[in-house]
Amino acid sequence: MTRLNAHIGFQFTELPFLERFSAAANAGFRAIEFPSPYEYEAPQIAELLREHELQMVQFAAPSGPTKGNTGICSSKEAFRSDLTKAVEYASALDCRMVHLMSGVSQAELGVIADSGIYRRNLKYAVEFLTGEGIEPLIEVISSDEVPGYLMSHFDFAEEMLETLPGLGLILDTYHTEFLGVDCLRKLNQWWSRVRHIQVADFPGRNEPGTGNIDFPKLLSMLEDRAYQGWVGCEYRPRTSTLDGLEELWRIMKPHPHEDDRW
Repeated sequence: MTRLNAHIGFQFTELPFLERFSAAANAGFRAIEFPSPYEYEAPQIAELLREHELQMVQFAAPSGPTKGNTGICSSKEAFRSDLTKAVEYASALDCRMVHLMSGVSQAELGVIADSGIYRRNLKYAVEFLTGEGIEPLIEVISSDEVPGYLMSHFDFAEEMLETLPGLGLILDTYHTEFLGVDCLRKLNQWWSRVRHIQVADFPGRNEPGTGNIDFPKLLSMLEDRAYQGWVGCEYRPRTSTLDGLEELWRIMKPHPHEDDRW
């Protein structure tokens, strides 16, 4: 059975952030994700998860002193402090996967995401997080969505996966297709390393069923291979989140009576 989780950085944005937990649960989701919990105290987020019986699927390690810019390309001292903070939040939120974002270069601000620093820091991060019982993840994010993002090509991601056996992959259907790569082919290629899947259609980055991706075929692949992970709804609703959920249900959960929640 395909398990869908809400991405409350993209869904339910009609509501203030802290109200999105209850909205996701009321819509039938059992789990959520969003990139950065650090704007709130960990116990506050943990209480919302408990109250609404939600699982936290994954979040990102802090992005360094300039949020969204340096990623894990920050200095050794800042980077290792950020990893410790990520582990503290993972423990408090009972979350076992952390995304190690590569960083963004912004020449006009003098910010450079250095690939050499990234490689060294990533190796350390994988060893550190796995030692804490946490799965470290990377994701290829198109530079159209995040200009200057270092991890914006599969060649680089695949080099890191081949170098670091403990590293897992987030496979995002939209970013993959935007880069001109068939997401089903890439999913098949790296199946053994995929730890999380995120769905949005292409083009448009809206709900599944609004673009060209063959989501029924994706679902069939997941069912045939008994995929045990979550599928994150990282799409931009065309109108409101609730308006798009019926179509999402139809496309992504063809057997709606299996369970009353996703």
